[in-house]
Amino acid sequence: MKRPLCPIALVITAIVFLYLEFFLRDLYYDIPDELNGETGYLTGIVAKKEERPGSSGNILNTIYVVPQDISIGKMKYIMCCLEEEDCYVPSVGERIKVKGKIAPFKEMRNPGEFDSRLYYATLKIAFRMYNAKIMQTDQREDVLRERLYDLKMFFEKSLDSNPMLSESDCAVLKAMLLGDRAYMDDDIKDMYKSSGIMHILAVSGLHISIMGMGIYKVLRKCKLHPFLYTAVPIIVMYLYGEMCGISSSSFRAICMFAIKLTAPVVGRTYDVLSGLAAAEILLILDCPLYLYNSGFLFSFCAVIGVTVVRPKTEALFEKRDSGKLKFYGDEDRLLNKIYLKIHSGFMLGISVLISTLPIYMLFYYSYPLFSLISNMIIVPLMSILMIAGILCMFVHGVLGTVPGGFAHGILFFYEKVCNIQTLIPGNTLVIGHAGKYKIMCYCLMICLSLFYFENKSSIKKHIGRILIPISIIILIYQPKPDLVISSLYVGQGDGIVIEEGREHILIDGGSSSQKLVGKYSIIPYLKYRAIGSLDAAVVTHEDNDHISGLMEIMDDMEKGGIRIKRLILPDVSDSSRGDNYRALEQRAAELEIPVSYISAGQTFNVGKAEFLCINPYIGMTTEGANAYSTVLFMRYGDFSALFTGDVEEEGQENIKETIRNNPELFRNITLLKVAHHGSKYTTDEEFLKLTEPKIAVISCGENNTYGHPHRETLERLSNVGAGVYRTDQSGAVTVKAKRGKVEVETFLKN
Repeated sequence: MKRPLCPIALVITAIVFLYLEFFLRDLYYDIPDELNGETGYLTGIVAKKEERPGSSGNILNTIYVVPQDISIGKMKYIMCCLEEEDCYVPSVGERIKVKGKIAPFKEMRNPGEFDSRLYYATLKIAFRMYNAKIMQTDQREDVLRERLYDLKMFFEKSLDSNPMLSESDCAVLKAMLLGDRAYMDDDIKDMYKSSGIMHILAVSGLHISIMGMGIYKVLRKCKLHPFLYTAVPIIVMYLYGEMCGISSSSFRAICMFAIKLTAPVVGRTYDVLSGLAAAEILLILDCPLYLYNSGFLFSFCAVIGVTVVRPKTEALFEKRDSGKLKFYGDEDRLLNKIYLKIHSGFMLGISVLISTLPIYMLFYYSYPLFSLISNMIIVPLMSILMIAGILCMFVHGVLGTVPGGFAHGILFFYEKVCNIQTLIPGNTLVIGHAGKYKIMCYCLMICLSLFYFENKSSIKKHIGRILIPISIIILIYQPKPDLVISSLYVGQGDGIVIEEGREHILIDGGSSSQKLVGKYSIIPYLKYRAIGSLDAAVVTHEDNDHISGLMEIMDDMEKGGIRIKRLILPDVSDSSRGDNYRALEQRAAELEIPVSYISAGQTFNVGKAEFLCINPYIGMTTEGANAYSTVLFMRYGDFSALFTGDVEEEGQENIKETIRNNPELFRNITLLKVAHHGSKYTTDEEFLKLTEPKIAVISCGENNTYGHPHRETLERLSNVGAGVYRTDQSGAVTVKAKRGKVEVETFLKN
């Protein structure tokens, strides 16, 4: 059988995938509740270590310990973050006893969030220990791995000392050449990611081809024995991978490199797909969770795009000769060469797009439309940049200024290309999330197009060509939803997304307990739901736990992110408008976002849903921001909802008076967003008797210091028969209204 490893890899992958679908939970390690947050002791062997910058500019050390005194299931390591102050940093291979505070990795609580628990499980890390301190050590070391670590630190210091390289240049080169992204600024990461060139930062095939093949060719020219010029480059590349921390992409590249060099020695020819299959089998047998890892999937799908999809796509779209007479040398003309170069780059980009689009929809929910162009500009310079970077690691002083200047110039050019791309309107297409079955359907249609219609008649080829864009459209198409209201888990704060058809609004967005809640919770959810713009962002009041994430969305909008079409603020007196209120107005003006001011009696629509403001009254003056919270009553057919912000005191009396005057309108409310995170000082008995809510959603932080929701509030809600859902217990709570039926879904099923 030709390429027997390929079908074997497919079968193994299918078996592993089915196993994960049913038994994924078995691969995690759960910390016993009584140990979470407690100080504990651990004895084990240091397997690896790393440095990363701290918030105050100091260096923080992290070690990864293989425990010997406890069982951690199918995991291998425990991550120990050493104390910030000067402390003893053990060598790789030392047997140590360490003391620290035990903590699990953060669990996903909203759709679209980065799953740190799954990510670290892929790395076989069970849990982490904070403020760890070494109590005992045997002073031994793994000489090889400790020297590799020292060499890595030497190379990093060499880059830092190069006078031509800026701090950001060094951070990018450390990531690109040494696999260390700890020093990269979040803005640079986001810039590379939004431009679709994040892949250049991964140690992968390009590194191996430049360094490994360079060593191989030099040794071969030296007329050495075939065993030597084959074994030495493989060993060097393996040690390089160990030094950088072998990721899935680097392991794949090293494995394929080793097979390629070994094949002629054993009298066989090298086959890319067989090498790829061998690498995949080894990886997923070692760690099945790689099938849920974006880096693993991108690495393999990109190679499949280049080696399989590209030739099939070119064959499908090739044009027959028109019969026009050609002369010798026509193909050497400059214009023809330029055309062929552009055509080749375009076909390569389309092929990689076809093979990686499902990965974007599984993990990132957006696609940089102009990444094809930026990659055609940036990738050809990668070889020069890598060679210059490598020279910077070995050459110091005045001699290092030449390669340092080249590297700085290329990275400066990269930054300008990325900035231009980001500023182009419509650069980022928010495509949303696609489920597994939809992706399977897409893959079947693409395979049918490329493998069935490729060598058929002209008519069938046309069908195959049409089938590719149809497959892409089906994959990225998001059906128009009926009413969907999602109260996100934002810690101690509020963040409510309302969708009706193709229109969307955000009511508040902030947290007092979670940093960067907009970046890591709200924006990922919006992209997950294929929401590229908000028709309105409603701010109930100016407290940080209601606006911090919204400010981050505005910052992201400036970089080409999710657009806010209108900002709605409560229309209160000038004296009641604090610093945060003014900051929102100023930021909206800078971004040219129209600002509307709302007060009791005013209405607006989101699709077929109508919103009525019942607090504050126009020009309201209050001592605190909570009292003037915007309170919105929503009507959508028979479905009704009341969004109360943090309303209390005078504001609560205002809305009760409005409800008393309109009892039929407000009776039997379907959904109540409970005010002020379930505080006992609001949502009183009279209010609940007037509204009689069927569903009550409380947004509050887990183990928050305020004790929200208070027991008194929960009892009052229970007494009126409301079904209570809490984001601290259930994660995101989503309420759907469709054809007269109401469904409530919680992200955390247990």
